[in-house]
Amino acid sequence: MTVTFTIVPDHEQAVMKLLRKLVHHTRTDPNILLAQVYRSRKEPYHFFAYLQFADQTVADAHEGSAYYGEYVMTNLYGMLESDSLTIKIYEPLFENVQ
Repeated sequence: MTVTFTIVPDHEQAVMKLLRKLVHHTRTDPNILLAQVYRSRKEPYHFFAYLQFADQTVADAHEGSAYYGEYVMTNLYGMLESDSLTIKIYEPLFENVQ
C-alpha cells in the first residue's frame, strides 16, 4: 500500500508526532511486514508512506484498529490539504522468484 498526502502549513510538529506514534504501533504488529513514512526533501509538506501487509485481512485490521482511528481518522485528516490524500493498493509480483 502506498499513501501520499500534503499537510497544511504550520502543522508539521503535530503531524510528525502523530506519524511517529502511528509507525510505532504499526511496527509492533508482526503481520505488518513493513511500515515507513518519507518526507519530500524539496517539498516539506509532502509525505509518502509505504506499508506491506501479510495479507488483506491484516490490512483491513490495521485500518480498523483503535490507533489508526485515533491518529489518522480523528487527528491527521484534519491537517491534510483537501484532496491531497491518495491511497493505492498493489499486488506483489515475483514474490517467490529466486
